[in-house]
Amino acid sequence: MLQQILINTPIWVWALLAFLIYRGVLMSRDRQVTLRATFILPLLMLGLSLQGLIQHFGVRFESVGLWLLAAVCVSALYATHFGKNGVQVVSERLIQLQGSWMPLVLMMSIFFLKYCENIAVVVQPELRSNIVFISVCSVSFGIMNGLFFGKLLRVLSLLAKHKQPALMKTASMLTLADGHGAGETV
Repeated sequence: MLQQILINTPIWVWALLAFLIYRGVLMSRDRQVTLRATFILPLLMLGLSLQGLIQHFGVRFESVGLWLLAAVCVSALYATHFGKNGVQVVSERLIQLQGSWMPLVLMMSIFFLKYCENIAVVVQPELRSNIVFISVCSVSFGIMNGLFFGKLLRVLSLLAKHKQPALMKTASMLTLADGHGAGETV
């Protein structure tokens, strides 16, 4: 049966797996990325997760609602308590990221969970209405997506802090140029 599953897996699935492995290995090294690039992976993983959940279980609380709840909670937790190391703002549009194997682990987890979910609902279609199966899949995807978005929130938070000194300097220059005293506000 496993051989049949592997043989009947579309080629694009294996191409996606190869791409994710390649990206994960690249992310294991220190690198500088643009701000725009930091959005790509979380959005790609979001698409992979939600596509399967909605396709197999529809838009309902047990699927999308639990996914959203898990993703928001984990994103907030990660952004505020973890991921403080390894991210440095170089400029407004350039971020220095420390290499980590965690993105590869998360991408493989999402890929294989999605792959197993697809196989499970094909082999046992009744799982499409099994609340426990739906909930486990939804929360699992939500946790993994939440980790990606938590890292993104952390980057955006650091970027906002990076911009604050520049804004303060600009404001003080405007105050002086406007002819107001050093202690006055505009």
